[in-house]
Amino acid sequence: MDLEREKMVRQEMEEQVAQKSTELEQYLQRVNELEGMYHRLEDALEDEKRARQDEETVRRLQGRLLEEEAAKRAELEQIHLHQQRAISETEVEKQELRKERMAKENALQAAMLQLQQLEIERQGALEQYQEVVQKLEDAANNTRTWKHKVAHHEGLVRLIPPGSKGPQKITNWGPAAFTEAELSLREKDWQGRKNQPAQNQ
Repeated sequence: MDLEREKMVRQEMEEQVAQKSTELEQYLQRVNELEGMYHRLEDALEDEKRARQDEETVRRLQGRLLEEEAAKRAELEQIHLHQQRAISETEVEKQELRKERMAKENALQAAMLQLQQLEIERQGALEQYQEVVQKLEDAANNTRTWKHKVAHHEGLVRLIPPGSKGPQKITNWGPAAFTEAELSLREKDWQGRKNQPAQNQ
């Protein structure tokens, strides 16, 4: 009986030791698992910290980029305004140049018309001058012709009217039929009759 009882006690003790050993192994396994969880938690916290730092860095970078973008937009707006102003000024200058060119062209055309008119007037004056010169030459020739005819006629007539006539004119053909005073009166009368048809025209 004692042996069986001892055997039973030993068996119970072995079972308890085995159970305790199993419980210890389970406990150690849980501890190991918990340590692994702690390590993973630390890694997660470190990752979160790095992520927050990265997020802060990216946020600052984004803020700087936004500021640079705003500055660049303002610069581009100024450039656009300058370009628009330059285009407007260029259009105004083009209009002024067109007006100036048209004014010069009009002035040139007016000057050319005036020049043509002056040339026409000069040609008319030249023709009038030539006509007057021709008339003067014709009148001079006519005067010389009539003087020659009068002188020739004086030489042929040789008649002295009754009464005193004063000093007698001597020609190449002998004593003249008229005195100097009579010849002067006849020339004036002839000039008057010659100019009268011209005045009637």
